[in-house]
Amino acid sequence: MIEIYQTKAIFRIEYELICNIKALREEKGWSQEALSEKMGFAVKFVGKCESLDQPEKYNLRHMGILKKVFGLKSLDDFFPNGIPIDEQIVIHYKKVPKKKADGTDSKLMENVVVEIVVVDAETKAEGNKQKW
Repeated sequence: MIEIYQTKAIFRIEYELICNIKALREEKGWSQEALSEKMGFAVKFVGKCESLDQPEKYNLRHMGILKKVFGLKSLDDFFPNGIPIDEQIVIHYKKVPKKKADGTDSKLMENVVVEIVVVDAETKAEGNKQKW
């Protein structure tokens, strides 16, 4: 049986920022460690931001650094589909083995989104009190 995990409530804009930065990073062919180094942070920083089971997330200061690292003209470029709806979400996910270059399972795990649930709350504190 596959265990399903869930994040604490976060704003949709935070989640989409993480997804969009990951896509930009992958387009450049950069590893998480390489982007962390380009930002001037510890090598595990980006990995923690991209992981659903870690509390670290990008903040406004990081966006300025990332804009420069990626050579973007505007912070709006982080949201090619427009600014996300102002709502909180909880993400349900499962952990699956990462694939090695030869296609076999590695011992490392990655998080795969199963479902995104909209939280009816004004603040993260309220959203995290709700049970799913």
